[in-house]
Amino acid sequence: MKTSTNPDHHALLHLSKVWLVLLSLLVVGTICLGRQSSSGQTASPTRARRTLPASRLKVIQLPEPSASSAVSFEQALTEQQNMELPGSQRLEMPKVGQLVWATQGVRLARTTAPAGRAQATATTNPVRVYVLLPDGIYLYNSTDHSLQQTSDTDVRGSMAAALLNQPGAPIGGCQIIIAGSSRDFGARYGSRARTIMLLHAGRISQNIQLQAVALGLTFIGADGLDTTSVRRVARLARGVEPIYAAIIGYPASLVPETPAAQPTTADVGKTTALIILPSQGFQDEEYMATRRQLELAGVQVSVAGMRMGMLTGMLGGSVRADMLLNQANINDYNAVIFIGGVGAVEYYNNRIALKLAQQAAAQGKILAAIGTAPSILANAGTLKGVRSTAYLSEQARMVQGGAVYTGNAVEKDGSIVTATGRLAVSTFAQAVLDALAEVR
Repeated sequence: MKTSTNPDHHALLHLSKVWLVLLSLLVVGTICLGRQSSSGQTASPTRARRTLPASRLKVIQLPEPSASSAVSFEQALTEQQNMELPGSQRLEMPKVGQLVWATQGVRLARTTAPAGRAQATATTNPVRVYVLLPDGIYLYNSTDHSLQQTSDTDVRGSMAAALLNQPGAPIGGCQIIIAGSSRDFGARYGSRARTIMLLHAGRISQNIQLQAVALGLTFIGADGLDTTSVRRVARLARGVEPIYAAIIGYPASLVPETPAAQPTTADVGKTTALIILPSQGFQDEEYMATRRQLELAGVQVSVAGMRMGMLTGMLGGSVRADMLLNQANINDYNAVIFIGGVGAVEYYNNRIALKLAQQAAAQGKILAAIGTAPSILANAGTLKGVRSTAYLSEQARMVQGGAVYTGNAVEKDGSIVTATGRLAVSTFAQAVLDALAEVR
């Protein structure tokens, strides 16, 4: 039997072969074009953007740190109670090196070499230390005691604002950010990783503060950070948690300024406050925290006492009085603040102190007292019918002076602000600032 042929079937086979050839040519052409593009100029800008920033970053080899100081441990602890605000003068690199070495540094473990000599081996801490300087952000490498630049932008102003949430916050000569990742501790500590990380960071923060004092520097420590803002400013990786920060510098009073930049009580529009301290036995934390918060807000603070020279606190702090109490002119100040402590009894019946309180109240100045000091206001007759508070030990004196004693942590009644003590000092200082804003 003969097999019949179909012309249409042959035509379809021919067209299929043509399409296969054309499709093969198209695929080959696409591959060739892709190779040409990958080796051509269009890829070069991408590589340049990726490598150029790294080429600008630098490594700073820090000077060898010192292992001794003329400042004793006890003296450093005491000096921490009397910290001025830091100025923005640049710190010398040896001081920066000493600060970061104190954070974790090269901790020397003594071992015995084959020749019988002791040698040092470096151990590292997974907590990360970032240093913010005028020429950028650096990550401390404790193994070789160096700083590795991660950014060449000065972000100290932005970081100070993120840390303190205050306009015109001091930026210091340098800033140190302590950060860590729980993952770095996880392999060794498991579910306790974050707790251990925070304990390490706490020890490091104390080392920073003690080292700053030993170097003649001052600092503002910040915890309870806004992690999102700090991470954004410091450009930290998402998994890295900022834990503690310090703004460090020379005391502002020691930083040279031009005469035109030096403020005086006569400056137009300048807000001023007079803090009155007893000769001895003032409550250190009430004084320091109140003064620091006022100064961060731009208030110019002066200290008066019954004697010139150093006034001493209950916790060992010391403050140099700017003037004698009888030299204070109420017209020079927007606020008068009495600090408590066991020594505040010195002013309970002091004619000069009571008169200043009476003048402040009569002129609508801000009159404030904390801890045991509200009894001074009561004895001056300025709390009659005023909602006020103080330590519970002062309740009888307050009521006898006509005060409406509440026992609350802080009370603000018109231009009079009172508080119970050091645990309420931050709210107390803010209430004083609020009152100052109302009367200006």
